[in-house]
Amino acid sequence: MTACRVCGGEIAALAYETPAPALTSIMTLIDVPTRVYVCDGCGHAQCDEIPDIEAFYDTGYRISLNSKDHDQIFAVKADGTIVYRTDHQAELSRNLLDLPHGAKLLDYGAAKADTLRKVFAARPDIEPHVFDVSADYAPAWDGWIAPDAQATYEVPEAWSGRFDAAMSHFVIEHVADPIGFIRGIHKLLKPGGALLLSMPDVSANPGDMTVADHVNHFSESSLRRALAAGGFEVATLDATSFPGAFFVVAIRSETPVKQEQDATLVRQAVERGLEICEFWRTSAAALEKRADDFRGRKAAIYGAGFYGSWIFSRIRNEVAITAFLDQNPNMQNAVHFGHPVIAPTAIADDAEALFVGLNPLKARTAIGNMPYLHKPGLELVWLEA
Repeated sequence: MTACRVCGGEIAALAYETPAPALTSIMTLIDVPTRVYVCDGCGHAQCDEIPDIEAFYDTGYRISLNSKDHDQIFAVKADGTIVYRTDHQAELSRNLLDLPHGAKLLDYGAAKADTLRKVFAARPDIEPHVFDVSADYAPAWDGWIAPDAQATYEVPEAWSGRFDAAMSHFVIEHVADPIGFIRGIHKLLKPGGALLLSMPDVSANPGDMTVADHVNHFSESSLRRALAAGGFEVATLDATSFPGAFFVVAIRSETPVKQEQDATLVRQAVERGLEICEFWRTSAAALEKRADDFRGRKAAIYGAGFYGSWIFSRIRNEVAITAFLDQNPNMQNAVHFGHPVIAPTAIADDAEALFVGLNPLKARTAIGNMPYLHKPGLELVWLEA
């Protein structure tokens, strides 16, 4: 038995388990199995905590610190223009929060606070504040955030009730106590203050189910349940503006919020969660077979993000990997798991297979737009059952 982190109900059985290594969101391998549980009561999916989780986020996580310009690709337009993730997050945050003039805005779990910096550039009237559970990011804050508007490890008591709004981008999926996390932000907001949360939508991005340090995989039903338990009324739940993610705005309530549960949403979330677990179980077996087919032969992996890294973790001992291919210029010319990251057009002529490490819901469309990858002698291997 294990307890659901959202509703507290008992989860009797594992939905998915695979042996070590597990892959983290920062593309490191850890020697633990991956286990997923799906709650019948609220539709929440969750994984075991990783070992030494506090130290991991304090000194090991260091997201985006490897490069000043590090960012992830959000989209590639038809003309080839790249749209970066933090640019889109900043625009979406401004639109969803609709901050009043002079608002005090807290970035909770800020990391480098690149999204906040871009919000502030467009809205220099606001008062930006940052908090993170690591001091590693403080140099990135200095010079544009006042020293008394920065906090690490613990939020100052003086910040209680200070903020007109708070945002927390892609943080809550990492925390072992999501209800406590939400209640902690509730305390920091003024009455009627707004909270903007973003997190992966595992239904639209099934790879999230196997990310070792993403211990929570929210559905719409479990997200609404968690926010109500944390003292918030949902104002907006947007699952389309950032494909593969939820962006939700919730308003601090001064009275307990009724935790209503939509039985249809719960059932759909449970069914989808179990379906994703089955996909990973069967696709892992299929990938193992294809790796055996190409044992000792040269191959490349498309994508140096999570999906490509997960493929590498499963085929690294069978296939002779020549390179990772990635469209992100900030990742090219780097080394990933000991292999070069190159532009897709630079794939070696003697590569016999290309393992496609992209969201399987979008992979065929994306690769279909790259005719230079469809050539004689190169077999495309898809991540699917």
